[in-house]
Amino acid sequence: NRFCYQKGTILHNMASSSSSQNIPGYNPNIDLEKFYKPNNPVSLDPLRKLKPSNNQNEVSGGTAHILPNERKKATFDVETLTNVLDGGPKNSARRRWIISTTEGHNCDDKFYWDRNTKLAEHIRLFMEVHDEFLGKFIPTREDGAFMSDNSMITGSFINHFGLFLPTLLGQASGEQQSWWIPRAFNCSMVGVYAQTELGHGSNVRGLRTTATYNRETKTFELHTPSLQAIKWWVSGIGKVATHAAVYAQLIIDDKEYGIHIFMVQLRDENHRPLPGIEIGDVGPKLGDDANDTGFLRLNHVHIPREHMFAKWQEVTEDGEYVKSERKTNSKVHYATMVFARGGMIKAAGGWLARAVTIATRYSIVRSQGFVQTKNTPSYKSPERAVLDYQMQNYRVMKQLSLCYAIKFSGNWMLQRFKELNSDLDDTSALPEIAATAAGLKGLCSFLAANGMEDLRKCCGGHGFLLSSGIAAHFVNYVWQTTAEGDYVVMMLQSARFLIKNLKSVRAGKEPIGPTAYLKKCKNPNFDPLSASPALASDVSEYYNPRYILEWYKYRSLVAVLSADKKFNGFISQGLDFDTAWNKSAISLVNAAIAHSLTFMFEIFLEQCESIEDEACKEVILKVAAVYGLTNIIDSNWEGLINNEQVQLLNQACCDLLDDIRPNAVSLVDAFDIPDRVLQSCLGRHDGNVYEALFEASLKSQLNQQDPFVGYEKFLEGRIDKAYLLSKNIIPDSKL
Repeated sequence: NRFCYQKGTILHNMASSSSSQNIPGYNPNIDLEKFYKPNNPVSLDPLRKLKPSNNQNEVSGGTAHILPNERKKATFDVETLTNVLDGGPKNSARRRWIISTTEGHNCDDKFYWDRNTKLAEHIRLFMEVHDEFLGKFIPTREDGAFMSDNSMITGSFINHFGLFLPTLLGQASGEQQSWWIPRAFNCSMVGVYAQTELGHGSNVRGLRTTATYNRETKTFELHTPSLQAIKWWVSGIGKVATHAAVYAQLIIDDKEYGIHIFMVQLRDENHRPLPGIEIGDVGPKLGDDANDTGFLRLNHVHIPREHMFAKWQEVTEDGEYVKSERKTNSKVHYATMVFARGGMIKAAGGWLARAVTIATRYSIVRSQGFVQTKNTPSYKSPERAVLDYQMQNYRVMKQLSLCYAIKFSGNWMLQRFKELNSDLDDTSALPEIAATAAGLKGLCSFLAANGMEDLRKCCGGHGFLLSSGIAAHFVNYVWQTTAEGDYVVMMLQSARFLIKNLKSVRAGKEPIGPTAYLKKCKNPNFDPLSASPALASDVSEYYNPRYILEWYKYRSLVAVLSADKKFNGFISQGLDFDTAWNKSAISLVNAAIAHSLTFMFEIFLEQCESIEDEACKEVILKVAAVYGLTNIIDSNWEGLINNEQVQLLNQACCDLLDDIRPNAVSLVDAFDIPDRVLQSCLGRHDGNVYEALFEASLKSQLNQQDPFVGYEKFLEGRIDKAYLLSKNIIPDSKL
């Protein structure tokens, strides 16, 4: 399903003319020059131009030397580690080529734009960056991950390329693909994936939108029968999309045939809604402002019979429901959603990498608190870098180690997808991959979002500013914890695989894939306590990530057995499956979390041990050990590890943090995130934080005029102007 063809007649002048659009309120660029002139909005005198340097003064924060000096401390080659993360030097070169198309583009002012400007700028930037390649370059899944990790302003096209196009490739017939895919690839039609409804999300089978076949007109009538059936949370549909792949209940002669997909045109040649269609934006969200997430109500809209996606089935003119001659495989249908979840695992690592890069660099540049609090002769005495406080170092390095774990897990998942994609006729591995993707998508997105928020807090008050970058990245990412499957729903899906696999092992079969630790359960007399790893006698044993992994496997084993015991206990009491499952949900989710953390750790170690460069391997194995230890320290492993062992592993973690500290900046530099992507005053590669913060403040909308809007109407009459005329002269007392 790869298409190479010449571009159609697109409006290629769109990009070149976009910068001169006359859109009301559209002002993407903020000019700071007025502040360097007399009588500007913040001062009667011209502001002085800032000049970064190594010393604090009136025009410099004095931090220009800090990060370059930190980089000299690295014990490994940053480029080598970057290549490891990318999957080799060729992949690094390809990634850099892909993201080079955004060089020269600047979205640093996006924090000050209104939604109309953000949407317009997203479309402009997307078209300018991709225009040369649309219809010619077909990206791989790895290419898509590179693009996602380096997006500068996410928005409407995430649905078009991330969900709509894969749905066409997986569900449309060859003839239908010839109609739609060329147009979709060159964006002469913009599509969305419209599944979720106002009242239904995870329960796809319960969707209420209907598609009723009409023999007389040979059309399907798409209808929204109730308020709850309105399509909702559809990215890109509010203002941009021209078409939608609509999920609806197929009905023929009052008989239900379940959920099918239908191509529905939404807007006409003037980009106005077609008759019978109500369409718009759902309103302001926590973040993701450049995405016109919207709603769709269908009022008896008729579409051609041929617009039902027909790769696997069709409805004849006479209304007969016919399966495709091609062998139908329901698991292949499911693979499309599994692939989407896999991409979100990779994205979790990319977004967390942005946050941990910002927090790490800023925590080194930022100094706070005297090095010697008992012997401080002057307020100018040396202060300590924030990252050198043990608790700050622990919090930041915990998230850095998690980020590496997620990135390596995402790489593993993409490789499994390659293997699956190469032979979709053999779907024997799909249940394992689907369960793993569900667990990892749920857990990685949840941990990444929580990690980004804690890293934001690590940046103190400045982390509350959108110009910090880290706050904006968090609110623009956090929706992914519920997209394509809520965190808890995903963990329960993974738990179902674990319980089923345990039952299979007890029946004498070998455990599947990442559940090898269940092999011991073949013995009906197996005692879980006998599987406990040997206790460490010295702190150094906890420096070894392989030893820590044994504890993870033991914890997973105990958690799965505990959840299974609870679930089957309810079954033995006569409860039906769904009731028993729901009453065991807390234990089942805990088991899935334990399993997913163990699996991530194992993949992390396998990737670390395969690194050929010894210097890189040495530091990354320490990062892996920190990943393992911080999860034990912050989670409740009571009953599994005694207090003496807890003391040893706590000390081991502190020792490892001290060992890693000189490499902190270089470990985040290896993510290779350009400043234009990071969009952060705090995380700049050059470390000139304070100059960037001050210049960013000047761009505030409130600083563009003085007095403020509303002063004359609401405050001027209250002000004692005669007193203000005194200009800091001591006034006469009125007491």
